Amino acid sequence: MARRSSPPKRATLEDVARTAGVGPMTVSRTINGHPYVAQETAKRVRAAIAQLNYRPNHAARMLTGQLSRSIGLIVPDLADPFFSVISHAAQETARESGYLVWLAASNYDPSIEAAQVEQMTHHPVDGILLVPVDSRHSYLKSAVLGRTPIVAIDRPIEVVSTDSVETENRSGARLAVEHLIGHGYKRIVCVATNSHLRTLKNRIAGYEESLRHARLPRTKALQLLSLADAKTKLSELFKSRNRPDALFTANNSSTIWVIEALREMNIQINKHVALVGFDDVDFYTLITPPVTAVRQPAAELGRVSVRLLMQRIKGDSSPPGVRTVLPVSLVIRESCGCKRRE
Repeated sequence: MARRSSPPKRATLEDVARTAGVGPMTVSRTINGHPYVAQETAKRVRAAIAQLNYRPNHAARMLTGQLSRSIGLIVPDLADPFFSVISHAAQETARESGYLVWLAASNYDPSIEAAQVEQMTHHPVDGILLVPVDSRHSYLKSAVLGRTPIVAIDRPIEVVSTDSVETENRSGARLAVEHLIGHGYKRIVCVATNSHLRTLKNRIAGYEESLRHARLPRTKALQLLSLADAKTKLSELFKSRNRPDALFTANNSSTIWVIEALREMNIQINKHVALVGFDDVDFYTLITPPVTAVRQPAAELGRVSVRLLMQRIKGDSSPPGVRTVLPVSLVIRESCGCKRRE
C-alpha cells in the first residue's frame, strides 16, 4: 500500500532569509516596506517569497503594531433573515476595503458570546462588530475598554459607552400601531419575544404611546417563549372577553409564531383579526394574506457599522459613543386590512 504523502511544510520567515541570503530582519523590513533596504536586496527577498510561496503570519504582524486586515462579526442567530442580511452586507463592505470578516453566532448565549469576543481579541482582529445578546452583561465593560475597537449593531451596549448603529424602533412601532388605529381598530394587543432587549422595550414603548395618544385601552405586551407558548396564550386571549381586533407583533419571531398559531386556531388574518409586524422579511409576500410590516434597513446597518468600525481602526480618536440611528418604513400589504394594490 502506497504511503500517503504528508502536506508540504509551510515556509517560514527564516526559510525566506536563507534562500535570499539575508537575515530575518531584512526579510521583515522588506515585507513592511522599510526604506532602508537596498533595491537589489529587496528584489532577492521578493523572489524568495515567490519561490517559497511564503505567507506572513498575521498574529506576528499584529505584535509589531501592524493590522491583520480582518474584523470579527458576532450575531445571535445566522438563520434569522435580519441578521443574515446584516452579515452579508458587512462582509461585502469589508471586502471592498480589503478586509476579511470572521463570522460567529452566539446562539443567544452571553457566555458563548463572551468567549467569542475573547477569542477574536487574542487571535487578533482589528475590530469587532457585535449584536449583543444582553446589552447590560458585565463582561462587555472590560471588552469595550480593551484595545480592540467594538461597534454595537441593532442594540447599544448599556454598561459602557461605545459606538453603535441602530434603527428607529420607537417611531417604527408608532408607524405600525397608528396605521392599525387608522383602520378603526380599538383593541390592539402587542405580542413580543425577547422583550428584555432594549430594541423590544423601545418598540413596546412606541406601541403604548400610540394607544395613549389615541385614548385607547392598553394591555401589557404578550410575552411569547416558544411556538407552543404562543398557541396557548393566543388561544386564551381569543377566548377572553377582551378578544383583540388587531395585533402588533414586535419582532419577526413573534410574527411567525402568531401566524402559525392563528392558522391552527382557524382565525383568519385580515378577516377575523388584523396584523402588522416589526421586521419585514422577503417571504411575508408569499403568505396569505401578505404581511404588512415595518422594514428595517438591515443591509444599511451592516454597511454603516463596518464604515464606523473602519474609522476607529484607522485611528479616529474622537470620544466613543457615536450613535447612528437609521430610519425605518412601513410596507403596507393586506394583513392589516388594506386591499391589494394592483
